[in-house]
Amino acid sequence: MIEYPYAPTLDDARRFLPGGHVMTGSLNAPAKPEFILSHGSGAYVYTTEGRRLLDVILGAGSLLLGHCAPPIVDAVGAQIARGTVFTHVTPPVIELARQVVEAVPGAQKARFMNCGSEAALCALRLVRAYSGKERILKFAGAYHGFGDQVIFNTNYGHPEEWAAAPQATVDTAGVPAGEAGLVLVTPYNDLDRAAEIIGEHHAELAGVFVEPMMRGLAPLPGFLEGIAELARRYHLPLVFDEVGTGFRLAYGGAQAYYGITADLAIFGKALGAGYPIGAITGGDELMSYLDPASPDERRIYSLGSFYGNALVAAAAVANLTELRKPGVYEHLGAYGEGLRHGLKELFGRFGLPIQVMGAGNFAEFFITDEPITDYLSTRRTNLRLKGQWGAELIRHGVFGGAGRFNSCTCHGQLELDLFLGASEESLRALKRAGAF
Repeated sequence: MIEYPYAPTLDDARRFLPGGHVMTGSLNAPAKPEFILSHGSGAYVYTTEGRRLLDVILGAGSLLLGHCAPPIVDAVGAQIARGTVFTHVTPPVIELARQVVEAVPGAQKARFMNCGSEAALCALRLVRAYSGKERILKFAGAYHGFGDQVIFNTNYGHPEEWAAAPQATVDTAGVPAGEAGLVLVTPYNDLDRAAEIIGEHHAELAGVFVEPMMRGLAPLPGFLEGIAELARRYHLPLVFDEVGTGFRLAYGGAQAYYGITADLAIFGKALGAGYPIGAITGGDELMSYLDPASPDERRIYSLGSFYGNALVAAAAVANLTELRKPGVYEHLGAYGEGLRHGLKELFGRFGLPIQVMGAGNFAEFFITDEPITDYLSTRRTNLRLKGQWGAELIRHGVFGGAGRFNSCTCHGQLELDLFLGASEESLRALKRAGAF
């Protein structure tokens, strides 16, 4: 473990970091951090005060193998001895591209970046270059990264302040007003409304961006198939944002899970096993715009000193090797199903109606007796009580916030029992306090 000349404290964090945090807008972060994490191992994280917490955030879904998985540590250690950043093609990057292309439906080429946000912005530039058009369609509540061009009507937004669809509303300060005119928005899981907007605006659209499972909300039967058919009908590139679902929902991502192939897909998080990565996959025609040998009119710039660096690629290759082993996704799916069932049964015993969502190892819920189909319907639920419950969880040994829980291969029956036990104790505490 690294030795520092002094023991960093929360006061130091607040003095040197904005708000004491490492990012802005985290749904899992309190207004002020209450502890410092020292290290992680498997399914657990440890505070600098020595407290062990069950981790159900897992790097926002990045750590499918858990913290410090031995195969990842070994692969990274070996690559460090060879070098990390060359800004040139290396064996680990070639091997990673091969494995990703073989795993992802419709992929013939892959390009690697530093994070999902970068991949989303590169995909946006790519479809605009390909189509010669500027506008895109996205779905209300979907998050495609923090870029100026896509930070509209996200799950960080406030629908009560949104303009009527398809007009886009920005969710952060600092975005030029003109960007809003390049984005159209439609409700998730509403195929009729999407068809109406695409039909009216298809001549202006460069592409359609969709999270195949949006923030834990699964697509209704026929929704993704309908969006894909609309994209084909109007010759619009369909982009699946799989930063959340890629290699977590299934080995080949949501395209493999749902049996639907997009023209482009973007990845991040779980692909890198805790190391910063973004990726774009697609067929040869679209991906040729990323080929530096393409003519000027068929080439876009996508530059980064750390793109496709050997260290991250080595971690990702080791990660995919582990994920291909028999039984991995069955184990993850069984844990997810146990979590979804356990939450529904637990809240029911306290007389609280909940809608449990997700698939595979994704688990999300909202306190309501009304169906949940899109982001607006999640906002009409009891978010106050859900947030109080999430805040209470930390007092009972769970690091996880109030929803969209992630799991890893290190989660087993012991961890499921621990989580549900902490959930029950949290509800009891809130009931004693008169929260419900």
